[in-house]
Amino acid sequence: MTATEITDTEITDWESRRPKRADARRNYDAVVEAARAAFARDGVDTSIDEIARSAGVGNATLYRHFPTRDELIAVALAENMAAVHKRGAELAETEEPLVALREWLLATIAQIGTYGGLPDSVLDAAGREGSLLGVTCTHMQETTQALLARAQEAGEIRADVRMDELFDLAAGIAWVISRDSAADTTRAGRLLDLALVGLIARQT
Repeated sequence: MTATEITDTEITDWESRRPKRADARRNYDAVVEAARAAFARDGVDTSIDEIARSAGVGNATLYRHFPTRDELIAVALAENMAAVHKRGAELAETEEPLVALREWLLATIAQIGTYGGLPDSVLDAAGREGSLLGVTCTHMQETTQALLARAQEAGEIRADVRMDELFDLAAGIAWVISRDSAADTTRAGRLLDLALVGLIARQT
């Protein structure tokens, strides 16, 4: 699956989950907006009850739309996720393999670090069947694999480097950044570059 195919599929999936009835859609959208605000303020472990109150709906309504916290997190991330995958497709088409992989990993770090506690949730959900957040992780991993393979074929990244190792690396950097309010993209880039030194193929 290519990065472009992932993007198109993902956008369709998120839109198809929204209710058709106007009143139900309003409630659904209100919960998503309240969740985004709460996650940004307090992290992904914030109270679901508080999200429901902020959205002006009852707990039953919230759980009818989002049976699990993972599902609510995944939908809260959906718009950003679509943009991230579009970025992956652009990088594959316009940048040299190593540059594309580095920029994709930075985009992945930024996405995984969007909310406090999100790196832990992402790693827990990765590969978990039936988890919408797990599906989101799988899509990111597929793009990572495609860009990694491209860099390896170009002889720029060591052949023994695995996709799951890169994904764990990105999540680890995101975890560090998400816990430091003073951190910025410059620090994420430096940490990533320090790690990439050990992954770049040595010319003989």
